[in-house]
Amino acid sequence: MTITAFIIDDEAPARRELRYLLEQVGDVAILGEASNPSQGIKGIRESKPQLVFLDIQLPGLNGIELAQVIRELPDKPLVVFATAFEEFAVQAFTVDAFDYILKPFTLERVAKSIQKAGNTLDAQVKAQKNVAPPEGAHGPDKPDTKRILAHRRGKMIPVSPESIVFIRATEGEAQIHTTDGLYTSKSTLNTLESVLEPYSFIRVHRNSLVNLNCIVEIIPWFSGSCKLIMNDKSGSEVLVSRYNAKDLKQRLILS
Repeated sequence: MTITAFIIDDEAPARRELRYLLEQVGDVAILGEASNPSQGIKGIRESKPQLVFLDIQLPGLNGIELAQVIRELPDKPLVVFATAFEEFAVQAFTVDAFDYILKPFTLERVAKSIQKAGNTLDAQVKAQKNVAPPEGAHGPDKPDTKRILAHRRGKMIPVSPESIVFIRATEGEAQIHTTDGLYTSKSTLNTLESVLEPYSFIRVHRNSLVNLNCIVEIIPWFSGSCKLIMNDKSGSEVLVSRYNAKDLKQRLILS
């Protein structure tokens, strides 16, 4: 799948560097670039990209304000903030940022963002093909009806991704902790991670997957690792490995 992209940054060297890295990643068609918000909106409206790389500091509107405009567009693209300023990360995710990458860019980090975007766009296409819209729900904002088939007390129950707080792999099954209790699944954690990534889930340990929207508190732990306090009824603790803490930092920008 080729992903169409648009770059908005007021610094020409930054645009060139990002364009170069995207070309190295491959399967990305860059539809255009802009140095200011007005050019950016015009370019997005005309080219309708699937992905927009957006700097924070721009002349006129800043990147956060521009993202608010972008998310109101009929064919709104995924927005990746590409900036040198990590302190805007929390604000970025309040305007539905898909990802947040820091300058100086690396090929590995840009490639990871493109891979995530590809997974999300693939899931959107499959959902459109396989899920018939309910009667009267034809607008672009109709809810996603995808469910995870889980087990509880001998019954198979469809569980919405939004209700899942975290998932922990145990021997032979995955324990799905939700806002209303515990379910199990025979699916591997890798499979569940692939399905749930578009719903703000992230791998934090080789045996744990968490919903970013359900983190209540982050506690520094040993050797660069940390613990997450989740918002389920028992306030569960989930360990974040030192390796995965780096990815979590990119998503949440921990201090």
